[in-house]
Parts: sequence; structure tokens; C-alpha cells
Amino acid sequence: VPIQCQYTKELELRRYMGDDRQIKFPIDNESIVWEESHVPFTEHIFLHKYISLFPPETHRFMETIVSALQNNPDLTVQKKKHIIWSYLNYFNFNKELLQEDEEEVLEV
Repeated sequence: VPIQCQYTKELELRRYMGDDRQIKFPIDNESIVWEESHVPFTEHIFLHKYISLFPPETHRFMETIVSALQNNPDLTVQKKKHIIWSYLNYFNFNKELLQEDEEEVLEV
């Protein structure tokens, strides 16, 4: 009966690379040329400028979304902007829902 060993990142790398190759440690993240090498760092973290495009009722919600996007290093700037634009399109398309909610709050 084979003994089950704990899953590690090293075992995964060996499986993908094959046992005949050596794995260089530490793994150099800079060796991978990725698609965003030309995008400045500020584009990733200064996304609050887009909040002013949204209706005022949604600013708190969008601050939460933008904060989460700013802290996510796995998404590209293009993907982050796509998420923001999709929320903007949603809120612009459903303006009457926001107005109905605002009227209900005023009545109470």
C-alpha cells in the first residue's frame, strides 16, 4: 500500500516538468515575461478615480469593489477595468431601481 504524502508545490512542479529535469530554486518570478510588463504600477492601485462616474447612491458599494480590485494582484488592469465598466453599465441600465429604493428610504 503506497503511503500518501502531503501535497506540496514541489511535487506539482515535478509532475509538470518531469523527473528528468531539475527545478531551479528559488523560483524567479522575474523570468516570466507577462503581458503587463509595460503597464505602470499606478494603474493597478489608483482605481478610485472611476467612482465619480457612478450614481451617488452606489459610491459606498463601489468603494468596496474598487478596494478589492486594487488589492488583487492576480487580475490584469484590463480585467479590473472591465469589472468596473460592467458595474457601471449595470447601474446605468437600472437607474429606476436605484430611484425606487431611494424613494422607499425617504418614505420610512
